[in-house]
Amino acid sequence: MRDLNQQEKALLEALIDGCGLSSVLVALSEICGEKAEHISTNWQDKTLAKDWATAGGRIGVIVSSIAMRNL
Repeated sequence: MRDLNQQEKALLEALIDGCGLSSVLVALSEICGEKAEHISTNWQDKTLAKDWATAGGRIGVIVSSIAMRNL
């Protein structure tokens, strides 16, 4: 894995500016859940699937805590 480059960061910032931080985080949470399901179904790697599901859940918790502040 690697860090995002400047162009990728700019694209992410544009998504946040256009849709809002909460919407971007919800999408990330959903993507994590979809990855968890895909890994579980297609690769039968329960540990990795659980890691993705946990990440999605944790992002979801963050969304609820910042949504009240309309970020």
